[in-house]
Amino acid sequence: MSLPMAKRLKAQLSAEKPVFGTWVGIPHPIVIELTARTRFDFLLLDGEHSPIDVNALASLLPAAELHGAPTIFRTRWKSPDDIKAALDAGVSGIMVPMIESAEEARAVVSHCRYAPAGTRGIGPWRASGYYDDFGAYLADANDATTLILQLESGQGLANVEEILAVEGFDVLFVGPADLASSLGLPIGRFDGELRGVLARVAEAAREAGKRAAIDAPNTSLIPDLIDMGYSLFTVGSDMGFIQASGRSLVGELAAIAER
Repeated sequence: MSLPMAKRLKAQLSAEKPVFGTWVGIPHPIVIELTARTRFDFLLLDGEHSPIDVNALASLLPAAELHGAPTIFRTRWKSPDDIKAALDAGVSGIMVPMIESAEEARAVVSHCRYAPAGTRGIGPWRASGYYDDFGAYLADANDATTLILQLESGQGLANVEEILAVEGFDVLFVGPADLASSLGLPIGRFDGELRGVLARVAEAAREAGKRAAIDAPNTSLIPDLIDMGYSLFTVGSDMGFIQASGRSLVGELAAIAER
């Protein structure tokens, strides 16, 4: 991990301005570099629903670091294996899916933090510059690493206040599709009953002194979500950018052909 990039992301989380990132799911350094050049506040490398494997991070992260882009890695599950491997490879932060209880939240915090705050094993091979900066990394890693927990189920929603009371994580991230599905609500709609749920989560996060975050399917929803209390957003993805740009161009070419 480049500690300056990780610290910059942490500083942004402490400020009042919204923070914007985008999803990356194509495991190739060129795609990572192209996305880093767009200047989002961070890149969210998806290890849960894309082909990005934690073992590929060592070859992908330099492309992001070349352009000063902090990286968050979403693990496949809550176990410590991917968390430990991603942190040792040098990501700026971790996102863990489907947190449903305070006990699960405390376990994830422990996996991410060095003693005495947690139980992370010591071996930050790439994160410490292949041990050239070993002492500095150990001293700053706990405070510099961003930890995001995902709220994606009715069970998690029932326990949201207890989850938010856990010390040691920074952001509670709503997965709107999974949460809507779990609650039996339409996926892709941010109105009606789901809007009330989102407002409740944002208020609970504010009272707990943590950031509320969400994936926004389009930019038109963001002002309302900011007013609701959300301040960290993922918007779009590398795959989506390719599709949208290609389809737009094909549409323009079709219009030319129709002349």
